Amino acid sequence: MQNSDQALPVKDRRPHALGDLKIIPDEIICSMLEHLTPRDVGRLACVSSVMYIFCNEEPLWMSLCLKKASGLLQYKGSWKKTALHLEDPPIEYDESCTRLLHFDGFYSPFLYRRYYRCHTVLDGFSFDSQLVKRKKIVTREEFDRECAEEPILLSGLADTWPARNTWTIDQLLTRYGDTAFRISQRSVRSISMKFKDYVAYMNVQHDEDPLYIFDYKFGENAQGLLEDYRVPDLFQEDLFNVLDGDMRPSYRWVIIGPQRSGASWHVDPALTSAWNTLLCGRKRWALYPPGRVPLGVTVHVNEDDGDVNIETPSSLEWWLDFYPLLADDDKPIECTQLPGETIVVPSGWWHCILNLETTIAVTQNFVDSKNFEFVCLDFAPGYRHKGVCRAGLLALEEESLEGGGKNTSAGDHDMSYPDLTRKEKRVRVNRCGEIQNHEEDTNGVSKNYNSSKQDFSYDINFLAKFLDEDRDHYNFPWSSGNCTGKREMREWLYKLWVGKPEMRELIWKGACLALNAGKWLELLEEICNFHKLPTLTAEEKLPVGNGSNPVYLMADCVVKIFVEGGFESSIYGLGTEV
Repeated sequence: MQNSDQALPVKDRRPHALGDLKIIPDEIICSMLEHLTPRDVGRLACVSSVMYIFCNEEPLWMSLCLKKASGLLQYKGSWKKTALHLEDPPIEYDESCTRLLHFDGFYSPFLYRRYYRCHTVLDGFSFDSQLVKRKKIVTREEFDRECAEEPILLSGLADTWPARNTWTIDQLLTRYGDTAFRISQRSVRSISMKFKDYVAYMNVQHDEDPLYIFDYKFGENAQGLLEDYRVPDLFQEDLFNVLDGDMRPSYRWVIIGPQRSGASWHVDPALTSAWNTLLCGRKRWALYPPGRVPLGVTVHVNEDDGDVNIETPSSLEWWLDFYPLLADDDKPIECTQLPGETIVVPSGWWHCILNLETTIAVTQNFVDSKNFEFVCLDFAPGYRHKGVCRAGLLALEEESLEGGGKNTSAGDHDMSYPDLTRKEKRVRVNRCGEIQNHEEDTNGVSKNYNSSKQDFSYDINFLAKFLDEDRDHYNFPWSSGNCTGKREMREWLYKLWVGKPEMRELIWKGACLALNAGKWLELLEEICNFHKLPTLTAEEKLPVGNGSNPVYLMADCVVKIFVEGGFESSIYGLGTEV
C-alpha cells in the first residue's frame, strides 16, 4: 500500500498543453511568438497553461514592444505594460488581474537559462588575469611604436577632465533629467528616452540584455557634455575632420548602461579605430584580432553589395554560455576596465563589452594615417575583401583558396585562427542551447573550433588581393553597412587631396583602393595622348568632387569620363552636358 504522505510524481503537462506543437523546441516557439501582435499573444495565452507561460515572458514582451516603439519611449514598469500602452488604442487592464499564475509539471531549460540571465548579478564577475597591456600616459612616438596594432589600456588621459567628477548618475540626472537620449538600436526604428525615465527603467529592470544609452548626437542635445571632456592628444589626428556637419559619419557616443548591458561581438564600422574612456563603473572587455571570428558568432556577406551582417548572442549570453566552452588557447584577450582608464581598439579587432555595474563612458572612432588605407578598402565595392577583413579566409570558397588567396609570406603580420564550417561565405558555429551532453559536446566544439590553422594577415597588401578590380567603382551597388555614402566618400578623398598635400602619397593609395583611381588615371592618360592635351601634373590625377562620373580639372580644360549607367546612358549624359 502506497504511503499517503509520499509525493505523487508530477505529470509533464507539455505534450497535452501544446498538442501538435509539442515537437517544436521551446526556442523556436519563443521565436515564432515574436512575430505575432500583442493582442494575438494575449489571446494565445488563454489556450493552455504552457502557452500561458510562453506568452507571459518579459523578454517576449520586450521584443514586441521594441518592434512597435518609435520616438520617445516611457517604460511603464514592465515590458508587457509598456507594449500594451503602445497599442492603438492603448489596452488598459485591471491591476487585480495581473498577478501571474503558476503551474507545476513544466520545465524548460531554454526558458530557465533566459530567466537566469535576466536575474543574475555580476558583482563578483571579474578575473585576475589582465591580458590587455596596461600603461600610463605615453608619448605619440611610444604609442606608434609599441601600442598602435594591439589593444591597450591607458591610464591618466582623463585625469583633468571635469567628467571625472561630474559624470555620475545623480549629477547627470540633475543636469539632464528632461533631456532625451538615443537608446541602443534593438529596433529598426529610432528610440529615445528622457534621462529621468531611463534612470527609472534602470532601477527596476530585469532584462537579459538591458537597453542602454548609445547616443551619437549627445553633443547636439546636451552640449555641456562636450565641455566635460577633450579628445586625448594621442587621437587628435582624425582625417574625417575635413567633412562638415551631416556629411561626416557618426563618430562619438556617450554610453550609459546598467549591469548586464553591453555591446555584443562586432568590428567597428569602416574598420576605424576607437578609444573608449570609462568615467563610472566597471566594464569587462574581450577582444580577438582581425579575422578571428569568436565562437557563437555568424558572419553573413552579401554577394551583391558586400554588406556584412553579424549574428551574435548578447554580451551576457556569450560570457555565460560560450566563454566556458573555450580552451585556454582559444580564449580572447581580456581585461576589466576601471574608472579613468581609456582602452584603445585598433582597426579590425573584434570586441565584446559587458557592464559589470552601472557604467558611464565616452567613445570616439577615428581615421588616422595608420588605419586610413583599411578604411578606404572597406569603402571599395565587392564582397570578398569585406568578408575577409572580418572573418578571415573563412569568408572565401574553397576554390578561392586554391586560386592563390592564401598568403605565403605575410611576415610579422601573420595571425592564425580557428577554421569553422564554411558555407555560402558565412561562418557557422554551434549554439550553446543545442548542446545535449555538456562534456561530450564541449570537446566537440573545441575540436571543431581548432580543426585547422590557415594563414591570415591583416596587412593592406594582402587584403587588397581580394578586391574585385573588374567591377566599375563608380557604378556599383553601395553597401548599406557603409558608414557614409558614395558621394560623401569621394568628396572626403578629394578634400584630403586638396587640404593635406603632405599626405598625397598615402591618399593616392587609399583612392586606388576605394575608387580604383589608378584605372581611371590610365584612361585619362589615353584620352590626353589621343587629343594631345597637356601632360597631367601630380596634383591633377585624382577625380574631383563627388559626382557619379570621374571628372578631372586640368590646366585649361575639364575631362569627364562617362561611366554611369552603361553606353546608352553615357551617350545621353554626354549630350546633356554638351
